[in-house]
Amino acid sequence: MTLRTRLLIAFLVLALVPTLVLTLFALDRLGRAIELWNTPGVDQALESALETSKTSLARMEATALAQAGEWAAALPPEPLTPQRRTAVRAGLRAAGLDFLQLYRRQGDGWALQEEVRPEGVLAVAALDLSAELEAGLGADRILKSRQGALAGLAMQGEGALLVTGMLLQPDYFEDLATVGEGVGFYRRFGVVRDVSRIYTLLLVVVLVALLVGASVWAAAALARGMTRPLQRLEEAVERVAAGDLSSRVQPGGAREVVKLGERFNDMAARLGEAQEALRKAEREAAWREVARRLAHEFKNILTPMSLSLHRLRRRVGIVPDEHRGAVGESLEALAGGVDQLATLAGQFSQYARLPEPRLERVDLAQVVREAVRLHEHEGVTVRVSGEEPPLWVRADSLLLARAIHNLVLNACEASPPGAVVDVRTISESDAAAVEVLDRGAGLAPEVRERLFEPYVSTKRRGSGLGLPLVRDIAIQHHGAVTLDDREGGGTRARLTLPVMDDIPKEGTA
Repeated sequence: MTLRTRLLIAFLVLALVPTLVLTLFALDRLGRAIELWNTPGVDQALESALETSKTSLARMEATALAQAGEWAAALPPEPLTPQRRTAVRAGLRAAGLDFLQLYRRQGDGWALQEEVRPEGVLAVAALDLSAELEAGLGADRILKSRQGALAGLAMQGEGALLVTGMLLQPDYFEDLATVGEGVGFYRRFGVVRDVSRIYTLLLVVVLVALLVGASVWAAAALARGMTRPLQRLEEAVERVAAGDLSSRVQPGGAREVVKLGERFNDMAARLGEAQEALRKAEREAAWREVARRLAHEFKNILTPMSLSLHRLRRRVGIVPDEHRGAVGESLEALAGGVDQLATLAGQFSQYARLPEPRLERVDLAQVVREAVRLHEHEGVTVRVSGEEPPLWVRADSLLLARAIHNLVLNACEASPPGAVVDVRTISESDAAAVEVLDRGAGLAPEVRERLFEPYVSTKRRGSGLGLPLVRDIAIQHHGAVTLDDREGGGTRARLTLPVMDDIPKEGTA
């Protein structure tokens, strides 16, 4: 399992577990809250109350209507006598009714003629239902009065009407209608509750899905952001392992990852430098081996040539006079060639193995003057200048003079006829330097980066070993040599050596 997958799973667990717990808690609370909207048993109680009210009302209507018919048949349509009133009161009490009224038609309406109530049922004023009787006669002879009465109606012949019933609170029938409406509303509310529960569940599911999707996206983004620098680093490591030491990474991400990327870049840079140094050392060793073999072969060839040339010189006297001059010139030319080959062999031999320096206290300015004094070059003037006080360095005077001689020789060979080569010594805070300046053509672009490599030269007859020898001598003396273009044209060669206090004691390399 990759690191990105592990981070993704970890982030999802951290994000989704609290989300799921919160979701379950919210669902439970919402369910409980929705259940409280419709208290268990209330709907049954309301329905039972409504049914009971309807049953009671139906019984009261039936009782009132039946008693009205019986009283209408039993009583004559005339005023009640005291005896009949007493009998009516007793009958009302026995039937559970609260009043009995007699009405006579007067014109288009009815007028209350007499009212009887059982004992114990008092009234501040008589209950006059005359205005509502026509409506009651048209409604199955049941009158539901807004004055708080439920009565049954029965005709006593033409123009006489008997009314008997029960007294109720004035808003009884409105309350009964309200109970019915409440039951209907409660039934509809139950449906709304069930639908709301479904919608709430769907809403929570959608929200959870959105949260899960957002969590997955955020977790993937975080995991990708954290592992991308490590992935780039892994790819760079693979490239380095494959040999591409120039591979680098762009540090990014957390501070620790940035530090890791910087360390990797530093490591790759050091590996590149070490590889280049190793290659350079291998090339140096190879060139030195070639120089050693060339010097050996040259010496093997030059030894018999020198002996043969010596024998020929001893026999010049026996050559006829007319040929003696030509033979002598030829022998001198041969001798010059042999000397040049010997010099070249010596350079090869020196480059192949420089002697260990014998460090001693020397005056750099004096070594420069002696090296220039021994130098002769036709057509070029060498001018020495520098500090008057001695510049004390610890060096091998012979090796140092050879290095300065090579620098001056290169400057003279690069200068046009009649030019001046300036050689000067410079005292610095912790070093002493020799500068050789010429007004030649300057450094060739094709060899600018390879000046100190063996056998690299722009001169036709050059061996390409002069500057490598100077470099090796500078390294032996813990110094450095540089070549760069001189302002106004020409080249400046600079050999820098540490002052006496900054170099090892005598006898160390």
